[in-house]
Amino acid sequence: MENERALLSYLKGKYSTEVWLQRDKISVKDALKVLLLDQLKASLGAESDSSSFHIRLTYTKASDEAQGASETTHESKRRKTDAENGSNCISENSFEKVYEPCIFSVHCNRMPIFFSGRYFKYSRNVSQSRWIIDDERMGEASVEEILGGNILPACLGDSYKFHAAGREDIDVRMLGSGRPFLIEVQNSRQLPSEQSLKEVEEKINKSEKKLVGVKDLKCIGSQCWAMMREGEAEKQKQYVALVWISRPLEEKDFNSISCLKELKILQKTPVRVLHRRSPLDREKIIHWMKVEKIKGHSHYFLLHLCTQAGTYIKEFVHGDLGRTTPSMGSILGCRAEIIQLDVTDVKMGDP
Repeated sequence: MENERALLSYLKGKYSTEVWLQRDKISVKDALKVLLLDQLKASLGAESDSSSFHIRLTYTKASDEAQGASETTHESKRRKTDAENGSNCISENSFEKVYEPCIFSVHCNRMPIFFSGRYFKYSRNVSQSRWIIDDERMGEASVEEILGGNILPACLGDSYKFHAAGREDIDVRMLGSGRPFLIEVQNSRQLPSEQSLKEVEEKINKSEKKLVGVKDLKCIGSQCWAMMREGEAEKQKQYVALVWISRPLEEKDFNSISCLKELKILQKTPVRVLHRRSPLDREKIIHWMKVEKIKGHSHYFLLHLCTQAGTYIKEFVHGDLGRTTPSMGSILGCRAEIIQLDVTDVKMGDP
């Protein structure tokens, strides 16, 4: 920085009237890059591209006292022709400080690398992300820890972050086509091969407990984050819910439910999440629904439905004390409760 400033000062003194000096200036580093890049590409026979690998050099300058002593030495040398006499003007201790080498530290790191895929959650006691309350773990494990804990060692990275296209409650299974996710690995020291990623998939899928599964695991570019956010906002989700109603299911109920297409519902923030989410009114769409009988159980049925992203399915079934309208209970004219819920498809393009 000081050398660059000195060079600019010299140019201003010598070429102050030149028009080109008044224009926007680039740094010495960028100027050298422009001058040398083509020559280096030709010499090495390689293309130039931005790298994810960063090197940071940090050095400690000489102390102010030593710097002052250095200036005194230079002044003495200008006044005296004998360099030995000039060096005698400062103390031995100060002289040694002047010539102490700078202390360099080198820190190397790589920009984050991303892995994408789709995960499955087979247990109703596994949270999506690590869930700790008052030092007590909620659930048996988490999707985040199972996926990240297997991918991180394959990269020799420092840490990881988990991102998913939406979320499901701890007691909801993720089946069907799986849910898209990203794992962001910080400072990876190696890039796993396709074979290594297949081995990671196999290790997760063949786990003895079979809590979580994964497919289509691959390394992708950093642009994937924006692509997943865009896809998440537009996605549709399919579910199957085990529903109980307070009266026997009748034949007319099948038609009254299946004929409802693109049903608009209004949902206030559910009571169960009011402590952590803003009280808002959200308009959502139920694209279609289908009822499946359960033989020998007239009060129970399977409800298959496809909804807009962000729809609260549990509240759509039981009505949430009138905070979701219409609800399955109001459509059938009776009390309705959801017993179990599974996600069967997340319709969005993979990043």
